[in-house]
Amino acid sequence: MRTKTIESAHNDSLKAAKRKVSSTGTLKRNKQAAAEGLHLASWLAHQTELTIEEVWVPQSLLSHAEWPAVQAGLAKMDACTVFHVPDALYKRLSDLQTPTGPLILFNVPQARATINLAEDVVVLDGIQDPGNVGNILRICAAAGIRQVVLSDDSAWGWSEKVLRAGMGAHSKLDLFDDESITQLHKLLHSSPPTPVRATLLNDHSQGLFEVDLKQPGVWVFGSEGQGVRTEWQTLANQSIKIPQTDWVESLNVATSSAICLFEQVRQRLQK
Repeated sequence: MRTKTIESAHNDSLKAAKRKVSSTGTLKRNKQAAAEGLHLASWLAHQTELTIEEVWVPQSLLSHAEWPAVQAGLAKMDACTVFHVPDALYKRLSDLQTPTGPLILFNVPQARATINLAEDVVVLDGIQDPGNVGNILRICAAAGIRQVVLSDDSAWGWSEKVLRAGMGAHSKLDLFDDESITQLHKLLHSSPPTPVRATLLNDHSQGLFEVDLKQPGVWVFGSEGQGVRTEWQTLANQSIKIPQTDWVESLNVATSSAICLFEQVRQRLQK
């Protein structure tokens, strides 16, 4: 870990960091992510599989009681540079109304090369709300599901809001991007029959508690507005509905995923 102090708003490193964090597209192209706040920093600083490149710290944070523990984790990372900046300069980097710091720039870890259909897979199909995506990632980790595929029109799995909602679940998951959906389709067409489970309201749908979920399969969760897209409806060989009253029109997608995945956990825990 290297430490530098920056005092000028014209510093090239400061301006480059601002350009990166201001554009999700730039971060994605560079295979980087940014996260702000002590809670996320405490988690990131102790993830040995991550490469943290830059940490931007407002001067006022250096006296915070939690900062030494974060700094101790960062000290083990040879490639990391920690920049100390005046609070007024730090505000140029932060999108938060009340910037607290630190801001961490890290390289997005690569998922395994190939999806493994011998293990469960969750596909997030057009889920745009980052809070929902982060919550579902947390649910997947809690339910023991490691492989998650995100469509291109879902919220980016490494955005700050998703990271915040995921509460550390990312460290247990392999996140696959939209390009892997083509690979997954090929696997489903070429392998022995794999259960493809989607929550659909049609004439063929079975109640969740009537479906055998013991075998590994692919779960597809769609957005509340659009639902599961047609190509996944066609592939689904297990159409599932969650029993509920007619008092509400629908359930939030994160809630639905929790109900489905933990019914799967329940069935597999039975003797």
